[in-house]
Amino acid sequence: MKWIFFIGIFFMLNACNMVRWNQKQLSKKFERNGIVEGHFQNDEHSIRYFEGGEGETVLLLHGFGGDAQVTWRKMFMDLSENYHVIAPDLLWFGKSTSTATPNLDSQVDAVKDLLDDKKIDQTAIAGISYGGFVVTGLIYAYPDLFTKIGIIDCPGVTYDVANLDTLCATQGVKSVDEIFVVKTPEDIQELFDLGSYNQRNIPNGILEDIYTVYYDQHHEKLTKLILSLKEEQGRFAVDTTLSFAPTTIFWGEFDRVFPIEEGEKLADFMNADFQMIPNAGHAPNVENYKDFLVAFRSFLEN
Repeated sequence: MKWIFFIGIFFMLNACNMVRWNQKQLSKKFERNGIVEGHFQNDEHSIRYFEGGEGETVLLLHGFGGDAQVTWRKMFMDLSENYHVIAPDLLWFGKSTSTATPNLDSQVDAVKDLLDDKKIDQTAIAGISYGGFVVTGLIYAYPDLFTKIGIIDCPGVTYDVANLDTLCATQGVKSVDEIFVVKTPEDIQELFDLGSYNQRNIPNGILEDIYTVYYDQHHEKLTKLILSLKEEQGRFAVDTTLSFAPTTIFWGEFDRVFPIEEGEKLADFMNADFQMIPNAGHAPNVENYKDFLVAFRSFLEN
């Protein structure tokens, strides 16, 4: 549920440069490709978002960590050639904050407020990991708003939250927030090991820089966010009358956070297409970007 950070780590390690320098270079590349950074503010929410391209709108929601820019950096530049793409920082990630209660409903409200401000009444939507849970909240609250639904490595409404206890036991912790709320640079390596198919050791200096840029704030609110999911999960599956827009479930072949069987179960429930991305863990949009992009474009075009 914090799978945006895999994108950042991958980029940073391969670029062999300091994190903030890479962040600045990415911003410049966005600008050269017509992708602008915007800010939306109302009485509760302050949201940073990125926007670019023309055509059918595609809304992208990142996972539990980092921000929208680094999660979707490649996708944004490829998709904005043919689509109008919007990707916000979810509340308490990146540069988005709020005075609202840290829970899924607040995330849903914030995204809807942003779409209303942009006067968007129809959009395709996709979310990865925690972002997929936000997608779930949105499609149940506003089913007519979404033309297509993409869920990436998120078990959604069919997930048995008791499996989180199994994951905690496997990781040697008592509570799920100990896995997903990064409170030290060393936590980043542990999460990378859990979520990645391709393992690598990250130098301590890079870990410290990543932590400083992406993870050194909002720990209390993020803890409340992740713990609230258990209570929020059950209310969606109760409604079996909802007719979903055309949906595709994308899944990394070797996801150890949410096993592939969870994706297949969700696809059956939603009557969705299921796309397994080979040679990838919990972040297939990073570890096997080429195959993921092909599958994602097919999802948008069909």
